[in-house]
Amino acid sequence: MVHKEETYEYIWIVIVAAVIAGLSVVMAYYGFALNLNPVCNATPIDIKEVEKLTPGVKEIGPGIYEITMIGQQFSWNPNRIVLKDPKRVIFKITSKDVIHGFQIVGTSVNAMVFPGYIGQFIWEPPNNFEGRFLIICNEYCGVGHHLMYATLEIER
Repeated sequence: MVHKEETYEYIWIVIVAAVIAGLSVVMAYYGFALNLNPVCNATPIDIKEVEKLTPGVKEIGPGIYEITMIGQQFSWNPNRIVLKDPKRVIFKITSKDVIHGFQIVGTSVNAMVFPGYIGQFIWEPPNNFEGRFLIICNEYCGVGHHLMYATLEIER
């Protein structure tokens, strides 16, 4: 004979299992059917090769920029980026020493920066974005972490 309390426990087990199964189906649908996955690619690089990279901004087409950034304790190189009427920005970021976070405050740009990898992602700034934006390291990287920032200026 099943007690009333046990029946309630079975009901809650079924509810929890159904919620987990439902969330798993939704994640699989978005990940596989709609192909909504993280937009970052990571390419391995030897740490010694990072020194050979040239950080900076290149305009590779009208309104299309490629930005190579290197993070190190406690700075970004370059630490000031100016873009004129950007339509698409390709970021290539890496680290010389430890894990850093890369975030453009007030935007959807947020990525992890790992030593030994070049992370590449594309950002298409909205047409109404204009002004100065702060780029911060949002992953604690040592005692000077609070000093690790850069600026992105968008001119229209």
